[in-house]
Amino acid sequence: HPIDGGVSLSSGSSDVLLGLDIIGTATAQNLSAADPARTVAVVSTSVVPTVEMVIDVDAPAVDVAAAVGAINDATRAHDNVFLDSHSLAMAVFGDAMPANVIVLGAAWQCGAVPVSRDAIRQAFTLNGVAVERNLAAFEWGRAAVASPATVAAALEPPARRHELTNRERDLIDTVAPTE
Repeated sequence: HPIDGGVSLSSGSSDVLLGLDIIGTATAQNLSAADPARTVAVVSTSVVPTVEMVIDVDAPAVDVAAAVGAINDATRAHDNVFLDSHSLAMAVFGDAMPANVIVLGAAWQCGAVPVSRDAIRQAFTLNGVAVERNLAAFEWGRAAVASPATVAAALEPPARRHELTNRERDLIDTVAPTE
C-alpha cells in the first residue's frame, strides 16, 4: 500500500509507526503497514488542521481518542508513546517547527529508531539547518519519554503568590504612599 509519497509497504511489515500527525497516522492506509505483535507507534497527538477543517467551519471535530484507539488496535499498544509534540515545541521554542524532531527524539528514546544518538546528532549538524534547535528538540523528545513528569514540571508556569510579604508592602508604600 502506498504511504505518503508512493512508498509501498507490505501489510504488517512495519516495526515502527512514526506519527507526526494523529489524523494522518490513524488512516486505514497507514495502519495497514502495522502489526499488533510487531509495530510500535510513537505519535504526536497534536491535531494539524486539514484543508477541510480550514475551509469548512462545520467540519466535524477530530476524535483524538478514537484515533489513539485505532492506532493502539493496529500496534503494540503497551509499548506505544503518544505526546503532544506541537504543544511541547510551542512551550519550549515558541514555534511548532521542531515538533517532528521531538517525535523523533521520543521514538529514539523508546528504542524504536535503530540509529545511534551520535549519528542523529551528526545528521542534524551536516544538514546545517537550525542545528542547535533540532538537537535541543531531539533531547526534549527523549526527555518526554524518559521522564514525562520532569518535562511537565519544567513547563509549568511558576506559582504565583497572592499575598505580599511585609517587605514588599513596605517597598510599595515607599514608592506609592497611600495619601
